[in-house]
Formats: sequence, structure tokens, C-alpha cells
Amino acid sequence: MYRVVKWLPWLFSALVGNATAATEAPVLAVIKFQDETGGMMMSGGAGRALTNMLTSELAARGAFAVIERQKLRAVMEEQTLGVSGRINPETSAAIGKLIGAQYLVTGTVTAYEEDKLTRMKSGFLGVGAHMEEESKGGYLAVDLRVINAQTGLIAFARTIEGHTEGSKRSYAFNEQQSAMEALDSGPGSKAVRAAVIEIIDYLECELVVRNECLQAFAQAEQRRIMKTRKAARTDVLRDSP
Repeated sequence: MYRVVKWLPWLFSALVGNATAATEAPVLAVIKFQDETGGMMMSGGAGRALTNMLTSELAARGAFAVIERQKLRAVMEEQTLGVSGRINPETSAAIGKLIGAQYLVTGTVTAYEEDKLTRMKSGFLGVGAHMEEESKGGYLAVDLRVINAQTGLIAFARTIEGHTEGSKRSYAFNEQQSAMEALDSGPGSKAVRAAVIEIIDYLECELVVRNECLQAFAQAEQRRIMKTRKAARTDVLRDSP
């Protein structure tokens, strides 16, 4: 009996330690996403907007430990990599070791669309000037890559899409929100945020939860591929003589 009691504290400590290790949040670093679309120029491009939003939202989710962008930038500059996001397996492993990240999250914005009509209106003697915006929705596609920072190899990759519905909005020109800010905060910006939420849900499924959500994402990916193939066939038939 004495021996059992004697070993109980050690056993409890070991079990707690193992449980803590098992539930330890994955450590992520977000590398700047490349942008092939030229969208959201007022915000520095769709790639930059996505990178900033994703970093903030990941940190807020609580399921991950996120390396601060300033620390990441300092390490990449020291390694003469800049913040371009163009990295290879060797540099990925070096970055991961230097900043303590387990995974590097990056990718490329491959499609950005927004259908909106903007009207500028002036009030009496300049008072009450405002801008009206009517949108039919926005769309964003991102080729996401998650790199194992220990090996430098891609752990998994997926195309993520963000959609928004149509809307109508009116902006007053004041000190808090200028016309330029209003021009670049429409359906495209909402599509970026929608894609960001989808990316985080996917990362949480792959790295933390790992349950039936994996099958749900796999099925969604198959539907996206079939939809893309169908659209491609339609374009070929339309262009055929």
C-alpha cells in the first residue's frame, strides 16, 4: 500500500505532463502571401491584406501559438530573405529553428474579383458629401501551403475560396474614414476575411482537431475540383469552332 501511495504523485504528474504536451498549441508563423491578382491596391495588395488578417485571426482563435510578425521579419531580413515569402526547404528549416515555429503558413492569392459600382455624391456647399457603393459580391481564391518548419517540406496544401454576397453601403467622408479607405473596404475585402476564416478552420482541423472534419474538408475539395473541371469543359466547348 505504501508503495502505491508513494508512486501516486509521480503517476499523476506524468499523466498531467503528457496531457499538457498532447494539447500544446501548434506554433505557427505566417509568411507573406504572394499576390498574382493586383487587387486591393489601396491596402498594399490582396496578399498583404490576407497575411495581416490571417496573423491577427490566428492569434485570436486561441488554438495556435503565433509568432509575431516583427520577430519573423527580423529573422528573415537577417537571413537575407526579405519578407517575400519565396523560400525553399533549406531556408524554411532555418527559419523554423531560429524562431521556434513548427509550421510556416504561406501561399498565393490566385484570383480576386469584386463586382461593385461606386457613386460619389456631394452635399450642399460640400456638407454631407458621401459615397454610395452597390455590390454584387466578391470572390477570392488562395493556394495555401503549410510547411513543416523542421524538414522544410510541404506538410499539406489546399485551395481555399472566399465568397461574399451582394450589398449596398453609404460612406460619409470624415476624419475617421477617407474616400480612399472606403474604396478598398468593399466586397473584395470581405471575401479576403471569408477566406481567412476558412483557412483557420482548415488549419485547426488538420493540426488540432483531426476528427471527422478532415473528411468534410476532403469532400468540399472534391466538389471544388469537380466544379472547376465542369467550368473548364464549358469554356473549351464555348471556344471550339
